[in-house]
Amino acid sequence: MLNEFMIDMFKEEDKKYTCELHTKHNNEKPLSPCRGKLCNTCFKRKVDGYSNPDHVSNPFGYLYLFPEICVKCSIENKKCMWCYIKN
Repeated sequence: MLNEFMIDMFKEEDKKYTCELHTKHNNEKPLSPCRGKLCNTCFKRKVDGYSNPDHVSNPFGYLYLFPEICVKCSIENKKCMWCYIKN
């Protein structure tokens, strides 16, 4: 899990480009350190897993929410990190 210092790094600037449809995810905190999936923009494994309010107990572990692109690409490209982006 990420420590408090790393969670504090995700400030308002990181959520600046979240679209109206996905503002419900602005309260979620990053929990998983970049293990989930590839970023759809830079194709690097840098997408953090976020807390999931709809998580139910299961034998396979925590079900993280994974955005489509990483925070860095979201800021650089001024795009919502939760929206599906076709290249």
